[in-house]
Amino acid sequence: MDNTKKIVAIGDSITYGFPYLPTASWVQLTSETLGIPIINKGINGNTTGEMVARFERDVLRLLPSHVIIMGGTNDACGGMEAEVVAANICYMIEAAQQRAVTPIIGLPIPCNYQQDEYMLALYREDMREYALANQLPVIDFHAAFLRSGSRQSELTYYADVLHPNERGYQVMAAAAAKVL
Repeated sequence: MDNTKKIVAIGDSITYGFPYLPTASWVQLTSETLGIPIINKGINGNTTGEMVARFERDVLRLLPSHVIIMGGTNDACGGMEAEVVAANICYMIEAAQQRAVTPIIGLPIPCNYQQDEYMLALYREDMREYALANQLPVIDFHAAFLRSGSRQSELTYYADVLHPNERGYQVMAAAAAKVL
């Protein structure tokens, strides 16, 4: 991508940069690394349904060339069915495409609550299949957070059981930069 691109990242607290400010987020770090503007539209606590509700205002009205869509962690914490989350993600992807905005799917990082991670794994699988079937780019933040050669998350990347610490956000930024 070059400097003529305008990217919006929509998501939850992990996009926002919690427990820090957006200046420490993977969005800001990626923007600085690549020297391209990326607008952070992460809102703490958002579900994919809430992201859908603000997609027009927070993404499409900004007339971006690309949108990075990453959500599902709060849906998993609330026990939302995988079909509902998949429909929400698909809605945002299709709304972007209808406006000639290139969607990029961000796969959420691992959650260190077993039941929530079970749900997130279902969501990620749906997102991967959809991306493959529709030839969409994917930023695999999940894989970036796994211990080398393992299916276990690298705990040194977390500020708590759910949110990245500064090192975790750097790892996420590196994963995003590779795709962008």
